[in-house]
Amino acid sequence: MALGDMQQGEIAVSDEAGLYRLIADSVPLMIWVAQADGRLDFFNRRCYEYTGLEYRDLAGWSWQAVIHPEDWERCLATWTHALQSGEHYEVQYRLRRADGAFLWHHGAALPVRDASGQVARWFGTCTDIEDQVRDVRRLMDRLVAAQESERRRLAEDLHDLIGQNLTALGIDLTSLKQRLATAGDGASGGRIDAMRALVQSTIDAIRGVMTDLRPPELEEFGLAPALRWYAAEFTERTGLKASVSWPEGERRLGRDIELTLFRIAQEALTNAAKHSGGTSVQVSVSELEGRIRLSVEDDGGGFSDPVGARSARRGGWGLPTMRERAEALGGTLRVEFPGQGTRVIVDMPAARST
Repeated sequence: MALGDMQQGEIAVSDEAGLYRLIADSVPLMIWVAQADGRLDFFNRRCYEYTGLEYRDLAGWSWQAVIHPEDWERCLATWTHALQSGEHYEVQYRLRRADGAFLWHHGAALPVRDASGQVARWFGTCTDIEDQVRDVRRLMDRLVAAQESERRRLAEDLHDLIGQNLTALGIDLTSLKQRLATAGDGASGGRIDAMRALVQSTIDAIRGVMTDLRPPELEEFGLAPALRWYAAEFTERTGLKASVSWPEGERRLGRDIELTLFRIAQEALTNAAKHSGGTSVQVSVSELEGRIRLSVEDDGGGFSDPVGARSARRGGWGLPTMRERAEALGGTLRVEFPGQGTRVIVDMPAARST
C-alpha cells in the first residue's frame, strides 16, 4: 500500500503500513515522507493539526503555501541540493500555523535507499524550535549589549588615557624643540620633528580605532549620515569606492536597529575589501511595508563555483555573527551571487517588536 493512499480512510493496525502510520501519529512532531523526486505524499496527524490543512493542500509541492515567503527560496535551494546529491537535508524556516502565526521549525530529512543504493524515498521531520529561537535572540541581545558596552568603555579609555597622554607628549616635544633652539642646539630639531610626526600618526590611528569602536555620527545623527561617513573613510583607507543611497527619504530608526545595520554594513564592507577583488561597492537602504532592507553589493568576481558559493552562504566571511545580529531583531540575512560580485541583503522590521 502506498503511503499516499493512507491519507484516505481507516488503516487497520494489522497492516504493517498502518502500524507505521499509528506510530507516526503518536509522535508529537511533524513527520512527512517524500518520493525520490521530492514530492511529498505522506503526513502524520500532527502536520494536519498544526497547519489546519488537508492532504490535498500539502501533497506534492503544495507545502510551499505554509513556508514563510522570506524563507522559501533558501528552503527550496537546500531541498533541491539534497535531492540532487542524496545528502542529508537540514534547514530552519518558519511554518504557518492554523491561526496564521509563523513559528520557527527545524526541518530535516534522510534518504531511504533501495537495494541498488538509489534513493527511493525521503523520511523527514519538522520540529518546533520557536522557544529556542526566542532564547537565542534574548541571549544575542545581551551579548550585543555587552559588546557595545565594552566598545564604549575601550573608546573612553583610549581617549582619556592614551589619547590625552599622547597629546601632552606632542605638546612637550614642541616645547622641547623651542628650548633647544633657544639654547643653540638646532641640530636636534629634525629628530624632534620626526618624533612629533610619529606621535601624531599614533594619535590619528587611535582616533580611527575609537571611531570604529563608537562611531559618534551614528549616535548623534543616525544611520544614513553614519553610513556615508564610514563609506568615505572606507574609500580613503582601502581604495575601494563605496557609495550610499537611501532613496525613500532618510529618518531615524530605533537605536538597536541602527546599530545592528551599521555593524553589519561595516562587516560586509570589510569582506568586500578582503575578498571581492572589485573596484566599487554600493550600500543601499530601503523601506517597504514596515520593513527595512540593507543591501551591500560589490562588483567583484563573485563565485562561479557553486561549492564556493554554498560555503560562503553557510558561514564564511563572518556571516554567522552578521546573521545572528539580524535574527536577534527578527530579521533575516542572505547572500546572493548575481553573476558579477556578491550581494548581502538584510531584511528586518523597521520598528522592533516586543
